[in-house]
Amino acid sequence: MNMNIIVCIKQVIAGDRVKIDPLTQSLVRSAEFSHINPFDLFALDLAVQLKRETSSTLTAVTMGPPISEEVLWEALAIGADRAILLSDPRFATSDTLATSYVLGMGIRKIGKFDLVLCGMRTTDSDTAQVGPQLAEELDIPHVTGVERMEKKEGVFWIERTSDGFREVLQVPAPALLVISPRTEVRFPSLVDIQDAFTQSTIEYWNLEDLNADPMKVGRDGSATWVEALLPLTQQKSCVFLEGEPRQQAKLLFLKLIERNLFS
Repeated sequence: MNMNIIVCIKQVIAGDRVKIDPLTQSLVRSAEFSHINPFDLFALDLAVQLKRETSSTLTAVTMGPPISEEVLWEALAIGADRAILLSDPRFATSDTLATSYVLGMGIRKIGKFDLVLCGMRTTDSDTAQVGPQLAEELDIPHVTGVERMEKKEGVFWIERTSDGFREVLQVPAPALLVISPRTEVRFPSLVDIQDAFTQSTIEYWNLEDLNADPMKVGRDGSATWVEALLPLTQQKSCVFLEGEPRQQAKLLFLKLIERNLFS
């Protein structure tokens, strides 16, 4: 039951270190304040588990600037066999649609695969769009919110919870699965990290390597873009309501109605 598994990961910025370029309205990335997207760790952990159970091959892929290689080294330390960085200045400012296109072109270049795994969302943009969009780009079936899966007779058996119901789905290979967060994941040891740096390499693919259309990446290939980012300001005030409890309740309802918070 050997499979070729691909897991898509992303480097994100620590929430308290986010900075925005005022000209491009995009995130300013730096290796010192970045880390692997926590939700991708669940997909990576499941991929490593499947690799060990089925003697499969695991490839980790990410799109980003050169500093994104840090998350690929971590993926190699956790258990990936191969790591590929899709990096080109022309990929910058890609929205989820353009990102899915680049990832799709990278996966096509990798060749035959049985399974693509993605995290449920990212902590920086939090759209949860790339997984389903990538499946559409590759023209393969996909399932989101996956909690358990196994392969039987060439078909993936998927379990997930949806609208309070437990669902069991059968999906043919190749397929893309968006993995739901679990209770815990495995982190690499110091020996694993050392082995990754001494025994592995990272492949770098740019626009030409992917034979990608330059009009489908970056700003030109994005269906959405950021016009401006404005900080949210919160104004708080405390009002004491006088009178007996019934009077206070009546005054409270009147104030809620004034602010269109109750009808």
